[in-house]
Amino acid sequence: MPTYAVLKLSGRILSDEGLSEILSQVETTIAAGSKNWLCDVSELTYCNSTGLNLFVRILTKSRSAGGDCALVNLQPGVQKLFELSKLNEIFTSYASIEEAMERYNTIS
Repeated sequence: MPTYAVLKLSGRILSDEGLSEILSQVETTIAAGSKNWLCDVSELTYCNSTGLNLFVRILTKSRSAGGDCALVNLQPGVQKLFELSKLNEIFTSYASIEEAMERYNTIS
């Protein structure tokens, strides 16, 4: 059964403030064996290119370790940004944590 970690983001991502801590946590968790990430963005109201860069970096770290990164509960404004940037073509998204966990549990 694959292991996965859930990263819950909320508010707005507009600057690099706090992102190095998030990436450090991601690296530590991947090193401990949880290489698949579910990014719960149900409470993320807005992000700019800095936020998109964060998601791409998490995806890259996950895939380099043989895992993946999926987005969960995308809100319309954030989803639109992913569509405009075409990042929706490289990220899998799910409507709920439960749906994502079920999917991860069936692909091992």
